[in-house]
Amino acid sequence: MEKQELLSKLGGKLFLSSMMGYSDGRFCAQRGRGCAMVQLGAYLAEPPAYGKAECVLPPTRKECVRFLEKEFEEVNKLLDAVACVNVATPKLEWGLEALESVSEAGGVFELNIHGGYEPYLKQGKIRAMVLPGNREELFEWLDTFSDLRTPMIVKFREGVIEDYTPILERVESLGFLVHFNVRDEKERRPDFDFVKKIKRRHDIFLLASGYVRSPEDARKLFEAGADMVGIAEPAIADPEFAKKISGGI
Repeated sequence: MEKQELLSKLGGKLFLSSMMGYSDGRFCAQRGRGCAMVQLGAYLAEPPAYGKAECVLPPTRKECVRFLEKEFEEVNKLLDAVACVNVATPKLEWGLEALESVSEAGGVFELNIHGGYEPYLKQGKIRAMVLPGNREELFEWLDTFSDLRTPMIVKFREGVIEDYTPILERVESLGFLVHFNVRDEKERRPDFDFVKKIKRRHDIFLLASGYVRSPEDARKLFEAGADMVGIAEPAIADPEFAKKISGGI
């Protein structure tokens, strides 16, 4: 799917954000009513760990594409929505292979620079990549992913570093979509001011998720400049949660 076509489908809509431990296509589709995109994951792209750890993508391109096609089919049975896969990986080449598999299967790839998976953090990967000492490698990854010219999302978490400006300038220049978890742990609500600051400074398509608990939360995120608003944790227990939020905006 071309980037502009993707943006036209997603802009101004809700999405089901990836839910840790809940990656089944049918389960996620049931909770994605009212959403324009449903994210599956978080998955790991680490072929040697397949069968040894949970939520690891199949190790070969053919197996991975076949697996993802089946998961996307479960989404498409219930929804007219874009299927997206959130993926963390410790190696660039595994991430590139995962992106190509997701794209071939008909979905959108989200690179996880957000999570707290300890084995990867120890290697300076996922959200540790935004730290100054690891940032050169992050930029190398982003540049290489952009060479594939496939629309993709890069997911970050607010609060890991104080200033994301250098990273977002690089992301903006490469044309990626950006997903931020903007949950304010102290206030237990989305950080609306953080979204405003990002959109004032950067011309990016911004997905925002984290602590969205009401239609008002979603409205305020859109008003702050978010291009999409994500629902996650409450939808696990309430399959109609996203639909309720959508109907109340």
